Amino acid sequence: MTKTLPEAADTGHIPPVPADPTEEDRRMVRSLDDFLDELAAGHRARMEEVVEWLTRTGHLEREITASVEALSVLFHKWGIEVCFLLRMKGTLRFNEIKMMLGTIGSRTLSQRLKDLESQGIVARKAYAEVPVRVEYALTQRGMKMADLFLPVIAHLRISSVRERRRAEGQADPAGY
Repeated sequence: MTKTLPEAADTGHIPPVPADPTEEDRRMVRSLDDFLDELAAGHRARMEEVVEWLTRTGHLEREITASVEALSVLFHKWGIEVCFLLRMKGTLRFNEIKMMLGTIGSRTLSQRLKDLESQGIVARKAYAEVPVRVEYALTQRGMKMADLFLPVIAHLRISSVRERRRAEGQADPAGY
């Protein structure tokens, strides 16, 4: 049985990795690893400039506080899952989101969607039909944010697989 997103997260279940990755798997992981290294190096250099500027101008503390407030809606329970699901699946209706997330309650999902909408991350579109049809999608801002999180997710996934394979004595010479 396929687990819903939260069930997989709650149990720590990570989908199994083939015992013998194909050459295509190895090539893709190496390519993704190279991309993540380049991205991190470029990001690090740029962020050092930004932090230096914020420190010099006396705005660092204000920006840290504003950043935490902006991210807080994502880090409420289900926020990341909703965003990730909308990024992977595109526009969805309320019950589709609820079904794919599995154990989320209707009130919680409704509140999370309102929170994400209030931050300009999710757009809600209601159609004048009977019954009313409502769809949710990431806004341009939400899409950009989700795209920025995807490399972090990829890094965590690759690292987790590598650690598990090493622990199981299946370390691959190619590093996968």
